[in-house]
Amino acid sequence: MIVLQLKFKVETEVLERHKVAAILLNGKEYANDLKEELKSLFLNIPNNNRPILGIIQVGNLEESNIYIKHKLNIAKDLGLETVFSKLPENSTINQIKDEIVNVSKKVTGLIVQLPFSLNYVLDPKDKQDILNLIPINKDIDGLSEHNCNSNYELNNNFLPATAKGIILLLDKYNINYKKTDISILGQSNIVGKPLAKYLSNFTNKVRVFDKYDDKKDVINSNIVIVATGQKNPIVASNVKKNSIIIDVGIHRNNSKITGDLDFDSFYQKVKYLTPVPGGVGPMTVVSLIINLIKAYVLQNPHDRDKYKVFKKYIG
Repeated sequence: MIVLQLKFKVETEVLERHKVAAILLNGKEYANDLKEELKSLFLNIPNNNRPILGIIQVGNLEESNIYIKHKLNIAKDLGLETVFSKLPENSTINQIKDEIVNVSKKVTGLIVQLPFSLNYVLDPKDKQDILNLIPINKDIDGLSEHNCNSNYELNNNFLPATAKGIILLLDKYNINYKKTDISILGQSNIVGKPLAKYLSNFTNKVRVFDKYDDKKDVINSNIVIVATGQKNPIVASNVKKNSIIIDVGIHRNNSKITGDLDFDSFYQKVKYLTPVPGGVGPMTVVSLIINLIKAYVLQNPHDRDKYKVFKKYIG
């Protein structure tokens, strides 16, 4: 009896060790490949034919400082010119609007870094008015009403960078999102809403859930995109075996960074899974640069041939 129990225990441990685990969608590696490809592209393009990145910041929020530094460093590494305007925390709405008008004349694509300072109370209407001041063909963050109200089926629309990064990652791994069942958890303007609109061009089976919705129907989906900003909005039993899971969340706990989901439990069940860190995050900034290239081509159609190698990314 004891021998049989030991034999069963050993066999179980062997099976556990050889259990098929998820394929990780390596956004870090792919983003680095894209950056090298971009760098090679720009080496063959004169400086006066390269896009210029503009960023406006209000206040001195540390998290924004980190993100902006990352964007500026990548642009510099690619040999791109940048215009960075940092306004004081006590700037008025009109001063911010004036700066948007001023900077937008000098750049190819413009980002207004959000949120502003922690002490800056920004009315939702004022926020949208500010974003709407960015010229449509320079709105590389895709947050103006023109972009937010589009279905992203036209070449003159910008899919927000995080959403675009997810699509690029799915395409890289040849994951088919056409005519398939997709669940999106979260309804932000930078991930959930634009992704739902974009993917609805390819399938009529897109479900969007907010934090209060019953998640029982998620189990019917082949692709599940989680961008709630909350820990564990679903567990592994909520998804089907061999599904594709995209975790967009970022949570910092001391020195550890995790996603919205419990990575280990999903890793042993699903077919594809994004790690956090190293999944969607690295794709965001490189997708922003691709949007910047798209903006340049929209504004300079006579230079389109110089960027034809990136047509598959910019449309």
